[in-house]
Amino acid sequence: MRSAFCPICQQPAGDPAAKKCDNCGAPLDAAAAVHSVAGSVRRNKIAVRLDLAVTNDRTGSSKQFETGIPNMFEMILKHITPKAQELRLWLQTHGDKDEGQHEVLLTDAGTPEQALQDLRGVTYGGGGAPPENHLDAIEHLMNTVPWNADRTVSRGALLAFMTADSKPARSGISARGLGEELRKRGLLLYLVCQPTPTLVELVRAAGGLLFPITNAPDPNELEKIAVQMAASIVVTAGSGATMPMTAIDPAAVVGSTP
Repeated sequence: MRSAFCPICQQPAGDPAAKKCDNCGAPLDAAAAVHSVAGSVRRNKIAVRLDLAVTNDRTGSSKQFETGIPNMFEMILKHITPKAQELRLWLQTHGDKDEGQHEVLLTDAGTPEQALQDLRGVTYGGGGAPPENHLDAIEHLMNTVPWNADRTVSRGALLAFMTADSKPARSGISARGLGEELRKRGLLLYLVCQPTPTLVELVRAAGGLLFPITNAPDPNELEKIAVQMAASIVVTAGSGATMPMTAIDPAAVVGSTP
């Protein structure tokens, strides 16, 4: 069985009878697709630095995922780190601003090892009832990380671990508007979250990727997510594209699993 999307360039697969992607030439049957993605991630390398900014919801609603979040992050780093000439990380946590939980920066232009250690040390708790201030957290990273506008030097990506839906951004920007601004700035967006209406609108507007969050991720599914994300970064950063195509239709993703 073949995928609806090319596993490498994330473009629609096109002609059902075709054996290769019209856009990049990758195999489209299921067996070849898995081999092709893994092989591509091993062979390809981003010719520039990757600046990755991560935000993690530290409210009590994320406590049920406190094991799965660092496990997923570790697997993602495992596949991304060897693919960039250099990887710099910013890690922040965010909470419920109505309860006084503002963004806290834990890793500032640090290493993957430092960011993972900092994430494993996060304590979850507090906050009010969902929804949370996810849009504020992503907007904060977008506006505070010192992104380099020269794409021959570096590419920028945001990764967010979130539960529940988001409150409106305090700045007044909509989910769609925030996604469009990320796209305009050439920033890649990856959400590991519960696929709620606001977050689906955000990732669609940004042209990003959305993966369901889980506290007991299957190793094979973790591998697929990490490989797909790494492949997307390699393709977009290496080709100079502004954004990856949406590899998973967020509307088709059924909720997350504790």
